[in-house]
Amino acid sequence: MYLNPWQRVIKARNINMFYTIMKLDFIKSNWFGNVIFASVLLSMFFYYGLNKTFFDPPQSVHVWRQTNSISLTQNYYQYNLPFLEPEMHNQFGNGGISGKAVGEFPVIYYFVAQLWKVFGKHEWIFKLVQIAILFMGLFSLYLSLKHLLKSQLWAGFVSLLIFTSPMIVFYGPNFLPDVPALSFVFIAWYFIFRFLNNRQAIDLWGSALFFCLSMLIKVTSAISFVALAGWVIFELIFLKENRRIFKFKLKYFLPFVLAFIPVVLWYVYADYYNTINKGHFSYHGIWPIWDVTKADFYRIIDIQDKIFFRQLFLPYTQYITLLIWLYLVASIRKLSPIMRYFILVLPLGFLIQVLLWFKILDYHDYYMINLVVVLVAVWTIFIIQLKRLELKLYLKFAAYGLISVFFIWNAIACRKHLNERYEGWMNETYNKHFKTLIDIGPSFQKWGVNQEDKVISIPDFTINTTLYYMNRKGYTDFASDFSKAETFYWRIEQGAKYLVINDSTILSREYLKPFIQKKVGKFENVLVYDIQNIKPEK
Repeated sequence: MYLNPWQRVIKARNINMFYTIMKLDFIKSNWFGNVIFASVLLSMFFYYGLNKTFFDPPQSVHVWRQTNSISLTQNYYQYNLPFLEPEMHNQFGNGGISGKAVGEFPVIYYFVAQLWKVFGKHEWIFKLVQIAILFMGLFSLYLSLKHLLKSQLWAGFVSLLIFTSPMIVFYGPNFLPDVPALSFVFIAWYFIFRFLNNRQAIDLWGSALFFCLSMLIKVTSAISFVALAGWVIFELIFLKENRRIFKFKLKYFLPFVLAFIPVVLWYVYADYYNTINKGHFSYHGIWPIWDVTKADFYRIIDIQDKIFFRQLFLPYTQYITLLIWLYLVASIRKLSPIMRYFILVLPLGFLIQVLLWFKILDYHDYYMINLVVVLVAVWTIFIIQLKRLELKLYLKFAAYGLISVFFIWNAIACRKHLNERYEGWMNETYNKHFKTLIDIGPSFQKWGVNQEDKVISIPDFTINTTLYYMNRKGYTDFASDFSKAETFYWRIEQGAKYLVINDSTILSREYLKPFIQKKVGKFENVLVYDIQNIKPEK
């Protein structure tokens, strides 16, 4: 006679049997755990207020980088550009006459542009693509850890902990490629675990594809791919076949070798494209610590300590992770060979990456996002060791309660930091000066400022921010020294027809006088001047 789970509980003779029965039912009900995980993830989306910011334009921290991404997308959409010939609004390329420039592999930008052609240009479509990739990545991580940890609860904890990082939650929907790159890494590892479970070569092709995508859009995401390759080669050379985990045959290497080729070809092409168009905006080299002055070193450390260290994760979470890592290193002999390898190699990769790109960690906080794989590895290995202790039932429930409180604490802190990014000083320039430009289109039409008329937009030290908001090609303070009258004359010769000023406090500057004689109009805090045919006095 069939007994449902609750009838079996009644039949159970003691609490240990009760626990065993419920545990077995829970593990077998994979769909139930999956639904719970997806529900919590979606609930966090609303708890953070992402539904309220979902329709907002790029803004706040590193709007510079956000608008670079969406500017490329806008130009793909608006001018039907070929995939390999992307352009931006800022005309700093080809000596000041084009916006041809490229950074990461623009597959997401091109894909979103095609969606815009079907559904119309909406920034929320871009955000939807970004958040969908993030959620698929987190769900793939959850499925991988569920297989590895044999626990839906622990798998859910580690996977959802990633979604308490203010950096990941903020940048995830907001146009940058770093979170999609991390998400593709999680998907790639999901296919690795599938391969270990069923030994099907097709899973290796899936893994190679997503590792390839991650490295194409962010080369710094290669940290776990390199570590994986190192282990596979290590066990092939040094371990007997019965001790190997991956047991790679020669044909199993083929997907990863082929996947690496597009990565090399892309970065060679990107450098070529930027060189011939003289449009470098994204440096593909390193920014090492040994090139930093003593003053800059202390400045970067201070910025990290006061701002961005708190934005990667709750500081206590980072301290606890460090302590867990130290504990694992101290007890390394108790770990399996593969765990010893990853607990040493991944943190070493973390350190190397920080040292090689230290110079840009002052404001480029998002460079830390792809290093989150180290946190995942540390917590996963720790939980594996914890489960081997076979704790008594009351200690297990105490641990579950503790991690629940810990997780909620992280989520609350994340929400607080997100609010600061939108409502605090981090978004002050947008709210005071830039926001008006988003709605200036009808005024431009009334004043006769045509869609293809180039503009000079100041003050704006980003590449594309104000130009994207106005959807006008032209020039900002990036790559143009507008503290000199000569630069204005030069850009006018190259086709600039209007001067757009979003901060009236700069009007008193002497060098601006020749260019603010013919006022076209004013829209809230924005002033527009006709600068056509203005030439320097002889």
